Amino acid sequence: MNPVKYDSVTIVPLMGWYDFSFGRPSHYLRKAWRDFRVCQWPDKLRANQDINQYFLNLNIKNLSIANQIVITFSHFLPRIDLMPEYIPLDKRRIYPVLGSRGLGRQVSQLKPDIHIYGHSHLNQLVKIDDISYVNNAFAYPKETRISIKKLLSVFDILG
Repeated sequence: MNPVKYDSVTIVPLMGWYDFSFGRPSHYLRKAWRDFRVCQWPDKLRANQDINQYFLNLNIKNLSIANQIVITFSHFLPRIDLMPEYIPLDKRRIYPVLGSRGLGRQVSQLKPDIHIYGHSHLNQLVKIDDISYVNNAFAYPKETRISIKKLLSVFDILG
């Protein structure tokens, strides 16, 4: 929940949620996505109706952290262009619940060497604007073609 510094390396967690900035949820998604039925939020968050902003506000105090190497991580995607082009259109209907542009702005502001994210179940290693974005997905057991299901040393990415 808090940044940790190890000599020349700082690891910074970034909180977030999704906010439909990657697309509007379809009727199908609203019915199928369990979060809409099972997530329970405190009244003050529900009244605000912007749960993602609540989490993004928690990150503000850490957005000026610097070190020789900075690694950030989040569960949600900070940018939708991390999803590969080969994703079929019918699978893209989950894009609205993958992350938020606000989280992406915070990652860009912090300028980490590596940002590790999850939630998409797809292995990715993409460099955009001098930030290496990594998703080392283990995914669901049946998802063998989209995840490698083995550990990855992020320091290998730094070269």
